Amino acid sequence: MSAVGWFAGQGIVAYADQTHVFELRHIEVRGTDILHKAEVIDAMQVPVTGSIFDVQLDNIQTRLEQLNYVAGVRLGRLFPHTLFVDVVENQPLAYVAAPEYYLISMEGLALPLPHGKFEVALPTVSGIDNVLECLDKGTIRGHLQLGQAWEMLANIKSRYPDIYNDLSEMVFDGADGITLYLSKSSTAVRLGTDQLTERIALLDAFLKTVRGVQPLEKYAYIDLRYKQQIVVKERV
Repeated sequence: MSAVGWFAGQGIVAYADQTHVFELRHIEVRGTDILHKAEVIDAMQVPVTGSIFDVQLDNIQTRLEQLNYVAGVRLGRLFPHTLFVDVVENQPLAYVAAPEYYLISMEGLALPLPHGKFEVALPTVSGIDNVLECLDKGTIRGHLQLGQAWEMLANIKSRYPDIYNDLSEMVFDGADGITLYLSKSSTAVRLGTDQLTERIALLDAFLKTVRGVQPLEKYAYIDLRYKQQIVVKERV
């Protein structure tokens, strides 16, 4: 920019400050399903009065990126009186049962429950050891069971959404391995300890086979721990 252009720009800003043409009057927060808009605005720490030119967007972005559930932020000025904030939130994957319930996200984060009312239907992971260590670190990395749960659930959600949407609980039960519980039928699905990806695919094929033939509620459990066979027990 030339010196003339720079001085002209400074003159416009000074004129705007004196006449309040670009006085900040509104903050528009978009993209929040988990976070409250008031929580985002409080974290911005924007001066109550002044011009929208006085707002340091880089500083605000740094503050907002420190919030739980914020994966990314885009800020800008909408002239003459508005700042806009587009928030990209982390995607919740499952609850984790612990002395304090918390969430794991699709990004592999361990997050405390959001403030206020939160009623998103998600499967719950239980039977995990030392889960609060992950919450303190803010990540599931390094925790064998939670890492396994995250990998399985992310795979189920992306490849078998019908199973994920009907999944109420994933239970780690020592030597017996992992058991899933389907919410609509209250059916237990016993997966064991190994070949879990293959067994989820087998479960999907079984569910598609019995769909329309007989209701899944008829089965007390589906046992996939045996090679080349599915063992089921019908309810009495």
